[in-house]
Amino acid sequence: MLDVVRFGYDRRLEDPVQPENFLIDGSRWELMEKIASEDAYRRLGRYLDRGPRLLGNRGAAVTEDEAVENAAGSLTLIEPAKGISLLMRPPEEEYGKLKPRVVFDFGRRQYKLPLTDVPIEEAVKEAGVGKYLLQDLGFDASGRVLLTISLAEEFNGWHHKLAAAVISLPGGLGL
Repeated sequence: MLDVVRFGYDRRLEDPVQPENFLIDGSRWELMEKIASEDAYRRLGRYLDRGPRLLGNRGAAVTEDEAVENAAGSLTLIEPAKGISLLMRPPEEEYGKLKPRVVFDFGRRQYKLPLTDVPIEEAVKEAGVGKYLLQDLGFDASGRVLLTISLAEEFNGWHHKLAAAVISLPGGLGL
């Protein structure tokens, strides 16, 4: 997280829903810079999506047509209005699976999106059924929290939104 890298690629994948996707060529990646967490908000703040829509609409998913027409890409960076909580529901409520979710407010709406940030997802699964704050799971929550929201691959005509990354930054920082 917060690494700036250079990599070689063969070509764009020309996916109208995920225009940022490239086919990497297998060459070695080069670390260009490690953004200090103390400097991250100043550097990333200008890229924040301010809403009120989230990747094309205010729902938890977008149709294929909406994804092509309204989204400039399948990734966005947001700062939730009141921080986040992490939720693990009983398996019977999630079609027999343990699926951690991130609960947050954005654009005057509450979202409960599937979590795919591996370290945080594993911590929520280990903690078990319940609702948690980042600090409950041993993560620093003294400052701002940013989320990378992504559109998943199409499933039954819909692209569901996912919380792909949780970026917890140190406290007391501004733009």
